[in-house]
Amino acid sequence: MSATTDIEPASATGRKPVGTREKQLLVALTLLALALRVTSLSRSLFTDEAYSLALAQRGLWHMLELFGYEANGTPYPIVLWPVIRIFGTSEAVLRMPAVLAGTASVPALWWAARRLAPPTAALLAAALLALNPMAVFYSQFARPYALVMLAACLSFGALARALEHERGGGRGAWVGYVLAMALLAYTDILAAPIAIPAQGLMAWRAGRERFRMWLLSLLALLACCIPLLIAAAIAHGRRDALYWLPKPDRGLVTLAVQEFTAGFSDVSAVRWATLAAAAVLVGVALWTLRSARRSSEQRAALAVAACWGILPPVLLFLASFAKPVFWPRYAIIALPGVCLLLAVAAVIVWQSRRGLAIGAGCMLAIAVAGLYADARQRTKLQENWPPAAAWLRAERSVSQPIILDNVLALPVLGYYDSAFRAPGGDVVVQEWHDRPLPSGVVGFKDPGGYGGVPDGPPSAAEIAALARRGAGTVWLLGAGFDKDLQGDPRSGAAVDWARAHCHVEVRESTGVWLMRASSCRG
Repeated sequence: MSATTDIEPASATGRKPVGTREKQLLVALTLLALALRVTSLSRSLFTDEAYSLALAQRGLWHMLELFGYEANGTPYPIVLWPVIRIFGTSEAVLRMPAVLAGTASVPALWWAARRLAPPTAALLAAALLALNPMAVFYSQFARPYALVMLAACLSFGALARALEHERGGGRGAWVGYVLAMALLAYTDILAAPIAIPAQGLMAWRAGRERFRMWLLSLLALLACCIPLLIAAAIAHGRRDALYWLPKPDRGLVTLAVQEFTAGFSDVSAVRWATLAAAAVLVGVALWTLRSARRSSEQRAALAVAACWGILPPVLLFLASFAKPVFWPRYAIIALPGVCLLLAVAAVIVWQSRRGLAIGAGCMLAIAVAGLYADARQRTKLQENWPPAAAWLRAERSVSQPIILDNVLALPVLGYYDSAFRAPGGDVVVQEWHDRPLPSGVVGFKDPGGYGGVPDGPPSAAEIAALARRGAGTVWLLGAGFDKDLQGDPRSGAAVDWARAHCHVEVRESTGVWLMRASSCRG
């Protein structure tokens, strides 16, 4: 009797069955991904994250009605709705759906890649996604970006199985593909269209009949997305959610590359090291594939991974010349594809003569750079609200007005200070008009923003009138404003008036600026 081995014979499908060692490695990678994603869950909320809470706090049907304001990313508050009623509303609880989705993306990418590339490449792709700083950061973010990665992996994996010839790619696989794409669309309305080119390449290579079935599945997807399209049309009629996006330029490209390679570590050396290693891997792989003797499956795997990892951000960037729609996190659907591209390239490289050292060295460099960036971004704060909220709780009376510029910050302020919540305890979103504004709150917004408040920054006359109402004291909080759209309220006319007529105290933390003007004259 032969010795037991982890490597099983190839199945009738031509795919090597999953061995015990491969399963063990996948479990280890998944646990590593989870460990990296639970390290910073208690840091201060970002303004956008409070909107997930605001939706989930409403009654179920009321939340569904509010999707007419917040049509994009609806699965996240739906998942969060029962979670907060069971476990509360701490920062860690609000981010837990993202943690689980981001962690699940690692085995989901392996599952998808196993039909698109060799088993070794599938494991390498999962490892890269587990370590990637951008994937880690947005798996600690109470918004739907981690769900985008998960849905993208599920849709590519389901399509690969549906396209298999005479190997069980039947009705169930097509239904799974449509459902995964519907999840992707509801999670990010822009993600599904920019995934289609790469998936179209997969369908085209599978033959005319399978391509026709793929087109039919897109019609089914369109039917599933009718409620989303209606909600998106209603929301667009109420506001332009992307009004703040800049026009494409070189700086935007640099920002995107930095985020994809180094996350929010603010370490440019990680970007350059990762880019250099990636360029070597892909370049050597393309040079190796120039030989006609090379496997067509390797070429196909590299092409599909390249389309998945490169086309989505490119399409968004090009569309932005007509209407700005590009921001790095809006292209996060491409991140699993980038990981798969590098993994396939690495396998091609180290299967060539003297390529093992090059491939292993580049993969090691990317992994080390990713771990270093993960450690550096662990304390990264986009906004730090507790210091400002603590000062307001200690010093502000209800009779003292407070100016919020931008009023979009009201939900996150209410999260940290109960004086800015609705009577029932819900955080307040001024734009929804479903809860009364807290006492003394006067909101402003960026030009182009939505809601029933005037454009900021506030004028000298407005802060003077509010100071009189507050018996000589008025507060001004600046957060979430766009200096390019409206100027900087921290140095505008209102602040100049306050410095000339009042005793001014200022406290500033990351992303949050708070001023108290007291003993105001005139």
